[in-house]
Amino acid sequence: MNDGVMLTAQGLHKSFWQNSLEVPVLKGVDLQLVKGEHLAVVGRSGSGKSSLLHLLAGLDSADSGTVEIDGVDLLAADANGRARIRREKMGFVYQQHHLLAEFSAEENVALPQRLLGIGESSARKAAREMLALVGLEDRLSHLPSALSGGERQRVAVARALVNKPQVVLADEPTGSLDRASAEILMDLLSNLSRAQGTSFVVVTHDVSMLQRFDRVESLDAGKLLPLHSAVR
Repeated sequence: MNDGVMLTAQGLHKSFWQNSLEVPVLKGVDLQLVKGEHLAVVGRSGSGKSSLLHLLAGLDSADSGTVEIDGVDLLAADANGRARIRREKMGFVYQQHHLLAEFSAEENVALPQRLLGIGESSARKAAREMLALVGLEDRLSHLPSALSGGERQRVAVARALVNKPQVVLADEPTGSLDRASAEILMDLLSNLSRAQGTSFVVVTHDVSMLQRFDRVESLDAGKLLPLHSAVR
């Protein structure tokens, strides 16, 4: 693998079955992401964007093809190996924040650290530092129910980045936010990930945000096709 390449997917094929009918979704997707790069993936509903993210995360198996994260063959690993790779090398941001309702903001962000075996004191310290970076140092003890939608997504971003992952996958991260909150969130994703050298793959329908990305590709008819490179 070349220096600086964080994610490589080659020849990803994936079909689903409806009774006896095979429905191809991905038809040989190739993708390469370098350190610190931001890639947006767009496409109509049902084009396979979420399926692609699931394959890149090792949450589903491809019919054929490979995915490497920081030089590690993800799809060749067993279930435990994939889970370990996700914990150590990846972060995730979803349209719905998926925070644990009974955990405070600090506890939610500390959780990925605890899953790596890091002690509670150190994990909480890392969580507090990350929450300060997203402007929520005064919300540490708040439960998700006491936070606004934008604040909950900022907690989710802090959780995704607390382990300093090589790659973050984001599925419509601004989809449930108003315009102002969406812009704040995208600025945070950009600034924090560049500071850490994190690479991002973001599935989005929000065309107003596309100028913020290094590269935009469209998933169409099972293929990933370049649309443009953003001018910074």
